[in-house]
Amino acid sequence: MHLIPRELYIGEVFFPPMLLDAMLGLLAASITAHLFNRFRVSRYLYYPPLVLIALAVIYTGLFSIFVFPG
Repeated sequence: MHLIPRELYIGEVFFPPMLLDAMLGLLAASITAHLFNRFRVSRYLYYPPLVLIALAVIYTGLFSIFVFPG
């Protein structure tokens, strides 16, 4: 197991892995929120924007653990 974090690079630009995790987490949360609105599940939620933020944090954590571990 490497203790030095790896970086992702595109061309000559280096990106921290947490940035990609956060972008994917926000994308997955927005897709989930869209599905909640489409199937009218969001009307049972107290404050849907807070649920979107919570989903983004959860998805970001899951992506950082399983998909792109830093």
